[in-house]
Amino acid sequence: MSTLSPASADAFGLLREDLYIHLEEADCLATQDGEWSDDDMQTARGLISDLVLALRGLLAEHRLQPTGNCQICTLVWPCPVVTTIHAIVKDPERQFVAILRARSDD
Repeated sequence: MSTLSPASADAFGLLREDLYIHLEEADCLATQDGEWSDDDMQTARGLISDLVLALRGLLAEHRLQPTGNCQICTLVWPCPVVTTIHAIVKDPERQFVAILRARSDD
């Protein structure tokens, strides 16, 4: 088993940190106090689309194979990635579920 080089570990750390900063910016926009400007609403719409695209991409990669395993993880499906995404998105305590229910009542 090979060990990750320090340069690679640093590069991966920077990549992860960059993603966390991007997500933090999205979270700050969503939780800001006061009225949203037109620019805020446009930014939020773009961020929601980007985040949905990212989740769809992850789910598409971690799909069930005829063997019963995940294509990427090679673990029994549903793999930890799929179950984690499901738990976060479908958590009844979060507003995402409430928004979906409200839209389906229309």
